[in-house]
Amino acid sequence: MEPCPIGRGQLAMPEGMEIASFRRVTPGILASARLAMANDVPDTSKAEVAVILKKAAPVLGIDGSAYHVMDILLGLSRASDWQGSNRPIVAISNAKLAEYTARSVRQVTRCIRRLVEAGIVAYRDSPTGRRFVYRGKDGDIDKGYGLDFTPARVRIQELKGIVESFQARLNAEQEARRAATRFARAIVDACDAYPERAPEWKRELEDISGGPGPEAAGALGALHKRIVIEVTAEYVSDDMSREGDINVSSNINTTPQNSSERKDHRPRSNERDSLASSSDRHAVARSAEEKSEAKTHRPASPITSRRAEGTEDVQSRVLASVSVSLIRSACPQASDFVGGSFQNWPELTKRADDMRVAIGLSQAAWTDGVRRAGRYASAAILVTVLEKALAQPGQLSSPGGYFRAMVDRAVDGSLHLEKSLFGLADAALKRDQARGSALATGVTAVTPGSQFQRGRNRPAARPAVDKPLKT
Repeated sequence: MEPCPIGRGQLAMPEGMEIASFRRVTPGILASARLAMANDVPDTSKAEVAVILKKAAPVLGIDGSAYHVMDILLGLSRASDWQGSNRPIVAISNAKLAEYTARSVRQVTRCIRRLVEAGIVAYRDSPTGRRFVYRGKDGDIDKGYGLDFTPARVRIQELKGIVESFQARLNAEQEARRAATRFARAIVDACDAYPERAPEWKRELEDISGGPGPEAAGALGALHKRIVIEVTAEYVSDDMSREGDINVSSNINTTPQNSSERKDHRPRSNERDSLASSSDRHAVARSAEEKSEAKTHRPASPITSRRAEGTEDVQSRVLASVSVSLIRSACPQASDFVGGSFQNWPELTKRADDMRVAIGLSQAAWTDGVRRAGRYASAAILVTVLEKALAQPGQLSSPGGYFRAMVDRAVDGSLHLEKSLFGLADAALKRDQARGSALATGVTAVTPGSQFQRGRNRPAARPAVDKPLKT
């Protein structure tokens, strides 16, 4: 049998030759190959794609050894290959990857397969299966075979959306857990305070606790609200007067700064007519005229002059000598209550809602405080009130009223917040020292080195011996 003639430009294949396959193909591998064939590749940077891939790894199912292999491949790629029409191809053998990751070659092969099926890497095989890259004089890839990250570049916007939704879900679950814990503790405290209602409330608490996170948090919040309304119904009056909140005098001075000029031109006939109806009209009229003249010649008070200040000025004045580290040292119980210390001002304001609920401050009062004194100053005042309420539960009858009064003083310029914080820091230090002293005095045996501690297990002093005075 004569062989078929071969035309020019055709490849000659020996008759009966079998073509070996590289691997078993799956739909995920084919999908990555299709993404790698795209022509309109977005212009991205290596750092941007690397950050997005690492954030999206939990959603894509990339963890453990596969994450380690992906990190090494990203590090081996050049930053210039991620720009323009270039393709980020990494040429490294499975044996070398196994050496880098301290894994077997078969395990590295499976990890690369997971990356390809996840849609971030594509196989770019050479005829022999070897991986290599040839670069031109300008450093760009002229010919390359290996592992291609082009699918990750093509899916960059999709991966960003995946990461945002994943972060939003994590934040929602975290807030739900915090809210559920906060409300559950408040309900348990209510059960201890009202034992006659405790069985019913605990039964409802147990029924709710087994549900999903967000639903359980909402149900616990509703239960806590209902309990508070039930136990405080007889104590809440219809009027919303703030009288009796705390022992602070109200500031009712609404006289404008230039009141002295206006009083000079004010007609006084109506005032004298009203005073004429008094039994002693002449004495009363004379005293009123004297008071009016005294007010006319009195200079404007600093409180009145500060009325024209803005929120930023009030906040700057309140926080002039206050830092986050001072708040962290002065308010350890408030930090533990909200579940963590405050590292910066945004983190402190982020916990404001939890602290507001803890002291029973309404959302309207908090918003008014932020409007008048600033967000950071109001948060500093709020954490100070919470720390005082936790450290001295019996001394603040109305923490919400105390907060409003401190905001009023901040606006008037008479608030010295740093003094309160230094006092709280000193009290916290004394509590720690007292706690350490109590723990030390409870030990009966003398530990090594304890004789050097001041006032603790000190050995008995030798009896004093009178010595003759030298003359």
